Amino acid sequence: MSITMKDIARELGISVATVSRALQGSERISRERREEICAYAERLGYKPNIFASTLRHSKVRLSKIIGVIVPEFVHYYFSTVLSGIEQTA
Repeated sequence: MSITMKDIARELGISVATVSRALQGSERISRERREEICAYAERLGYKPNIFASTLRHSKVRLSKIIGVIVPEFVHYYFSTVLSGIEQTA
């Protein structure tokens, strides 16, 4: 199981936004706090989710990616919904 920013935030008793800012090197957080968060993340083996980052930082009008979360793909209903999304897109 991979560690998430939410896990780090919960363990350190801080917000996910604070963890995110620290991992991005934001100056809005003190250097000491940033180092503490980054060291903790490294110790636990935190790796950013590349797919989530790509979705978040891509230019919306240039992106050809649509993220869809499906609880169980094996059901006919969900495959029908995904086909509809694909056709509409």
